[in-house]
Amino acid sequence: MQKKNYSDYAKLISHQYSTSLSNETIKNNVLKTFDGKLPIDQFNNNLSPREFINQFVLHYYPNETTIKSTFINNVLFKTNNHVSIFELNVGNSRLDLCKINNFSNAFEIKTEFDTPKRLDQQMKDYFYVFEKVYLICSMHNFNTMISYIPSDCGIYTYYITKTGKYVFKKVRSAVKSNYISAYAQLSVLTKKDLNAFFECPNLETKEAMINLIIKNKTEKVINKTFKLCLRNKFYHKWNFLVENSPNILEIDYQWFFKNTLSPEIVYS
Repeated sequence: MQKKNYSDYAKLISHQYSTSLSNETIKNNVLKTFDGKLPIDQFNNNLSPREFINQFVLHYYPNETTIKSTFINNVLFKTNNHVSIFELNVGNSRLDLCKINNFSNAFEIKTEFDTPKRLDQQMKDYFYVFEKVYLICSMHNFNTMISYIPSDCGIYTYYITKTGKYVFKKVRSAVKSNYISAYAQLSVLTKKDLNAFFECPNLETKEAMINLIIKNKTEKVINKTFKLCLRNKFYHKWNFLVENSPNILEIDYQWFFKNTLSPEIVYS
């Protein structure tokens, strides 16, 4: 197998892989993909099939999953006192990552495989809800993406070394959004959230509850409570990932964040 074809194989095994598959199924799938012989010249021979997939995909197929997990490793895990969240529905968009500390921070990932066609809508949605918005993009598509984002949007770029290491750099800090909408923030939350954190009676529709909250509370209070709600709601999931990350493969971060099951049990 030629190394130039590794990216094709990495893409294939990435699409085949699921965290919940048994070790035996994963092993059989990997061996079948590589016709019974793994390209282990660059990897430790003692890797399990899962570990091999993790390293191979990280090295040769830098997709949204690998960018997300390595950004968490290199940036988000480096600081404490925050809660980060995977895949949050925001307006008409689905945000890749957000971080809640004193500020609410949105992170949208655009890999080398992505186009900027949805960026305009995504930026509008995120600037209505989050105080700081960042784009994470490859150095290779930086020049393409930058013309599709507002000047207030912060930027992280990344590149991958020859050894497969991901390097992130903040090239522009985000400016606090002037477009925060209380309605948009409250729309991200559920009726249960609105009832629990905003002391709103459980009305027939969420829209009615949102309108009542906006009538009775200031935008400043809504923004503060919105952040408190997200922190409390996702604290357990994020803390679980932080505490168990040494035993979780990077490509599985989002799955374990969602399911909070013991890595020892899932990987056994």
